[in-house]
Amino acid sequence: MASDEETDCEVCATILDIYTAEFEEWDDEVLGTVADVLDGDCPHTESIRRAANFDRPVTDYPDRLLAIKKESNQTATRLGLAEVTPEGDIVFDNVSTTPMELVSRGDQEFRLGRGILPDPQWIELKTILGWVSRCEREHGDKCNVPRWFKGVAPVDPEWLVDVVQGCVVSSPGKGTRYTALSYTWGQCSYRKNTEDMLKQLQQPGILSTGQFASQLPPTIRNAMDIVKAVGQRYIWIDALCIIQDDLESLTRNLNQMQLIYANAHFCIMGATGSGADFGLRGLKGISHPRDLELRVYELAGGDKLAAGSLALDPSSGTKHAYSQRSWTFQEWLFSRRRIVFNHGPLKWQCQCACWYEHLEVNPLADNKWSLAAREKFGPSPSVWDLTSTVSEFNIKSLTMSEDAPKSFAGIQAMLHRVHPGGLLFGLSEFFFDIFLAWSSLYSDIERRYTTDATIAKNAGLPSWSWIGWQGEITFPYDAEFQFIKAWHYPEQKSGFREPVTQWFTMASPNASNKRKVGSQWYNYKLKSSDDANSETLEGWSQRLNERQHQVQRFKLPGGEPNHVYSHTSDPVQEYRVI
Repeated sequence: MASDEETDCEVCATILDIYTAEFEEWDDEVLGTVADVLDGDCPHTESIRRAANFDRPVTDYPDRLLAIKKESNQTATRLGLAEVTPEGDIVFDNVSTTPMELVSRGDQEFRLGRGILPDPQWIELKTILGWVSRCEREHGDKCNVPRWFKGVAPVDPEWLVDVVQGCVVSSPGKGTRYTALSYTWGQCSYRKNTEDMLKQLQQPGILSTGQFASQLPPTIRNAMDIVKAVGQRYIWIDALCIIQDDLESLTRNLNQMQLIYANAHFCIMGATGSGADFGLRGLKGISHPRDLELRVYELAGGDKLAAGSLALDPSSGTKHAYSQRSWTFQEWLFSRRRIVFNHGPLKWQCQCACWYEHLEVNPLADNKWSLAAREKFGPSPSVWDLTSTVSEFNIKSLTMSEDAPKSFAGIQAMLHRVHPGGLLFGLSEFFFDIFLAWSSLYSDIERRYTTDATIAKNAGLPSWSWIGWQGEITFPYDAEFQFIKAWHYPEQKSGFREPVTQWFTMASPNASNKRKVGSQWYNYKLKSSDDANSETLEGWSQRLNERQHQVQRFKLPGGEPNHVYSHTSDPVQEYRVI
């Protein structure tokens, strides 16, 4: 039981019993018919009316069975309308959208439940401090030097904000620990670093007191205060650390933006509101109060269930929202540790865990998060790994559509490390023939036009690359002989056998020199075409292929192999050969 007190409510007892299931277990129970469950004066009756978010009010289904389930590798439960088979299995056909956590009680000896009810207005600063120190202590190099980060060049930003002195300073030297701020500028107008302002911004106190400090937007002021409060000294903020009217400084910083965020100790993500004037709300003495809404559901005996708000972030659909911007996408992508200020509870994300202020840390959930977090930049080139990254980037918005290559430049630079020959307008040269077959089968896309007509002819975005279009796109589902589970749709079971032509590129339509595109995928597949020789290739190991894992109805030329292979550079991924 979740309480030291026994309850005579069978419905509440059944609900609490679900939370005793082990993390890895699936458990479900029938609570009774809707009419019976909602009959009586127990607190659960009103709670279930609110918690059961179906297509219609739960009271519209008086004769249906109402059940509750906890899926494997989760701690939350959901309500659902269900049927019971003759064999006694519970089959859900209408499941609530509300995942509910049992709120942990201090008067419980074993503290069943991991839900926490944080202050709706204020975030406890010790929560942030605890996350930072716990990650450093428990995760170590898994977060300091994750697999995708190995070999990434260190970077010392040209300028940093010193929150102790309250001014802009040149980087103190190699290895300086700093944080970074990721946010949207929005439409608010505020002071930024310029050539004329640089010397003034280096004066101690300029950013903490006085007229210039008062003209900084709330998000920037709040970020500086947070960094100081958690015992850090330096933070990189684009508006203050890039000389905005210095083309050389601007270009240099844009070209290494991915490195700036990747090398930051942690990043503060201002992911709510539609601009820098919204602030990082909820920090007492630092920012304005927030309005955190958690739905609380009462049970018998004083127990409670809690769930997040159904209300969406009002700014999420605007073109200035954090989640909608192309520039912030790469900042998010390369941040190894994130403190996320969003519409809901404060969140921490690192390479090993995802923590929320309304949930107690669960090491088993951390492990599942670590395994499920898909690497965007694995140690070997892959069409599959790039598809989700490109498609997610390409639905984001830009104030000027011709900035697409610039806002993708950081991602492209990181991909240059693993794709032989690099990328050409977002297409991997190594897989060039395959990447040219990109499509938008299930969505509409719009052409990106260059606003400056004088340069459009020679510097416009190419129509043959996805980067010349905005919208959700996909690359062909070439399996690349990866050892994977069956796909969902037959049209995804396609593969490429050999190229049919050669491709060349030139600097402009009128250029006389052309360069052959380095499409090499076919040559590498030829090298692995001999099943016997693959075993002896340096760095490769083999194991017997388990037939039950074979991709359904997809026979590679030459038949199904007897073994699957992995390489020391990427032991997680396994391959088959033809």
